[in-house]
Amino acid sequence: MKELIQGRRFGFAPRPQLGPLAAGLGIAVTLLDLMAWFGWGARDTNGIVIAAYWMAVATAIVALLAAIAAFVESTDAAEDDRPLARLDLLAAFVAFLLYAVSAAFRVADQTAAAASPGALVSALAGLIVLLVNGVIAATLYASREWEVLDEPDHEPRRHQKGRRVS
Repeated sequence: MKELIQGRRFGFAPRPQLGPLAAGLGIAVTLLDLMAWFGWGARDTNGIVIAAYWMAVATAIVALLAAIAAFVESTDAAEDDRPLARLDLLAAFVAFLLYAVSAAFRVADQTAAAASPGALVSALAGLIVLLVNGVIAATLYASREWEVLDEPDHEPRRHQKGRRVS
């Protein structure tokens, strides 16, 4: 399971891709909130409020997956990269908590014309954390070297006869 979450069988770590995905969803939440607050594009903003709620839930889920992947990755981090890996884990978890709080504020008031100020502020704080975490993850995983997994040989080894040096 650890190799699956770390992505060793895929050839790439899924953690660096989960961060930008969560950040993109966070940007969508923020844009939907601004559309509802300022009435951009619609007179009735109830559909925008519901869409922002579901985007906040999706962002929380992706941030949780990123936190799980960051936890698994931090167990194998090199000694020099351990503080950065812990910071990556902390940032992903804080982003999850902020978007979970934002979704909790939103679920209580889906018939409003716009998101509550608490939901908006927690979503903006989560977006800032996700953007900073993207820089941390890029720094951490850019220099990562992947070890080659030992695969059993299915072909018998052929020994080459060398020429004897006299």
